[in-house]
Amino acid sequence: MKVLLTALHFANLRIFEPVIRELAERGHTVVLAADERETFGGHALVQALASEYPTVRWVWAPLAREEPWFPVAQKVRFALDYVRFVHRRYADAPKLRLRNISRAPRVVRWLTSPPAAMLGLHVPVQAALQWTEQHLPVSDRVKAFLETESPDVLVLASLTVSRSSAMDQLKAARALAIPTVAAIQSWDHLSSKAPLHIAPDMTLVWNEVQKQEAVEMHGLPADSVVVTGAQCYDQCFAYQPLRSSDEFCATVGLDPARPFILYVCSAMSPVPDPLEPHLVKEWVNAVRASDDPLLRTAGILIRPHPERMREWDAVTLDGISNVALHGGAPIAGDAKADYFDSLHYSAAVVGLCTSAFLEAAILGQPVLTLQLPAYRIHQEGMAHFRYLLKVEGGLLESAHELSTHTRQLAAAIRGDSAHEKRRRRFLAAFVRPYGLDHAATPRFVDAVERAARQKRSANVPARSRVTSGVVARLSLAGTHGLGRWLLMDEGDIERVERNRTTEEAREQRSADRIARREAKQRAREEVIRRTDEHRQRKRELQLERARAKAARRDERIHVDEERERRKRRLHRWRQWRYRLGTMPPVLMLKRGLRR
Repeated sequence: MKVLLTALHFANLRIFEPVIRELAERGHTVVLAADERETFGGHALVQALASEYPTVRWVWAPLAREEPWFPVAQKVRFALDYVRFVHRRYADAPKLRLRNISRAPRVVRWLTSPPAAMLGLHVPVQAALQWTEQHLPVSDRVKAFLETESPDVLVLASLTVSRSSAMDQLKAARALAIPTVAAIQSWDHLSSKAPLHIAPDMTLVWNEVQKQEAVEMHGLPADSVVVTGAQCYDQCFAYQPLRSSDEFCATVGLDPARPFILYVCSAMSPVPDPLEPHLVKEWVNAVRASDDPLLRTAGILIRPHPERMREWDAVTLDGISNVALHGGAPIAGDAKADYFDSLHYSAAVVGLCTSAFLEAAILGQPVLTLQLPAYRIHQEGMAHFRYLLKVEGGLLESAHELSTHTRQLAAAIRGDSAHEKRRRRFLAAFVRPYGLDHAATPRFVDAVERAARQKRSANVPARSRVTSGVVARLSLAGTHGLGRWLLMDEGDIERVERNRTTEEAREQRSADRIARREAKQRAREEVIRRTDEHRQRKRELQLERARAKAARRDERIHVDEERERRKRRLHRWRQWRYRLGTMPPVLMLKRGLRR
């Protein structure tokens, strides 16, 4: 049998590591595919599995983002996420609406606003969105990928994540008659993630609570939902540390002679105020101020969430003794060993809303939480958190103020037997419903094998010309004009405003550059004009001087010529007078006159 297991990114597959190993050990071929790259260590995990098992390999899944209809498909899926939580069933879960409203198109927000909801408009809006999703085309790229891989069964690990390609993979598999299995990743995915508006052939859940969610919240046929137990926690039940408590404490920087309390941080969205690290510091100070000497001197190990490391930049624990901040994404290797050792050797585990509660309970540790007003929407406002308080009497020891919490914590690290009974009841109902000694992984793999044996016929909606026309128009609507404007979400609006502001700034800068260029040009032209005028005046002055010089020269020449003419006349006169005076008759006349 060939199994294609897909996820948003490879880090998600740590939850299915026991399943991958079981499939490989049963001789099945397993292809692991992911949409996105990540930095948590998932790629190293699948590489290690592929090296360990010759029948396991990994690939990058093709994406439908290049398809012309994909922008509308993505808008429709995000809109469905939001419209789902407008239902009165989620009236006490404002976080789910807040978390999804920014991605909902504006037209959907209008049609599901409180006045519209009073008229029940969200119901036809949801139906229209579901119809659109069901009739959007099958991705050619995803279909070609499945044809190439040709699996006997497709297991979708991220079908409840709208950002993933799982919905497109489901549609392509239905078109190719490939059996499909939705593997629900975690305890909160059915109650707080994307709706399963196209039903897979089989859906695998942990327990009866999740099965009820699948049927009531997602409308899945009850006979297609299979309870297997939480396969991801089988490794917790079988976990054995490879180092002693003293070695672990030395590694993380705690006093091995003292018991330690583990605080596990969460990834809460929207981000709470105050940020969790500020609460953690207040909690540490409350523990250190306790009247109980064992609690006051106990070690404290804090595991920050890998996605919220920056929240710790403004918080310091310097000056507080026997406290350590340590841990990374527990995907594989030393990081995974650190995570399980921290749970295994702790005297108690504290947090707000984290799946580490379940792992700690499996490893036998008491789990406690604080229910404070600042974090209400992340705790009581979420269905999956309420399960920790109610299923079989609940798992968590909860308090609404620090003073009560520290008393509970002091009792827990001394070994409260009541917690042990409550812990086993909860685990038997929520994690291993077939018995605490019966692993979930074999049941999960058995279900996948049954799904692969069930032959399926190609199942795609019949598409009339009207349907094709409507889908084509909707596809175009998301790319231009009024349709694009109606389908814009808050992020699009912010980008448009940012781009508009940037464009205005760019235009202003361009106008300033043009103005400066024109000013320079005008200044240059003014300089040229003045230069030309100066040169013209200089040329005119030179011409005037030349004319004056020429006139003076002409005057001198005229004077000289006149002088020469007078000289010549005088000379001629003198010559004439001399000649006249020397003429004989004149000489005789002169002599006669003298006598």
